[in-house]
Amino acid sequence: MDQLKGLPLGRQLVLGAGVLLLIDSFLDWQQFSFLGHTGGQSAWHGFWGVIMGLALVVLLAWTAAKAFGVELPVNVPDGLTSLGLSALILLFAFIKAISDDAVHWPAWVGVILAAGMGYGAWLIFGASGEKLPSMSSMGSSGGSSGPAAGDE
Repeated sequence: MDQLKGLPLGRQLVLGAGVLLLIDSFLDWQQFSFLGHTGGQSAWHGFWGVIMGLALVVLLAWTAAKAFGVELPVNVPDGLTSLGLSALILLFAFIKAISDDAVHWPAWVGVILAAGMGYGAWLIFGASGEKLPSMSSMGSSGGSSGPAAGDE
């Protein structure tokens, strides 16, 4: 428990909000009533929910591994990975919430928790010192606009 308290705020937010979002994803995000009977579907029902749930599990595993010192591939940027996955989770949670007719309160709680994860991932990204890739750097790294370094 002390190891969790010693984590940076960004990792605490991602882990805390992420675990709560995972629990929330099993509640009824859509709910309907018919002739006195109530039924519903969790966030895991449908394309947007499944992709959101899988990205959530990956981000939680990634963040927990980084928090507890597990060796991960060196060439994968931590801040950018956390930021990208959290943006995907927030986008798909919002799409899931607005795309269905019978939206129930756990869907909006899920969107708020996903936004909290996004803020935590932004803090992780800021602390990592990484930069967002720009279109000009992407074009110059793989393009054929000039001679290669060893061709001169």
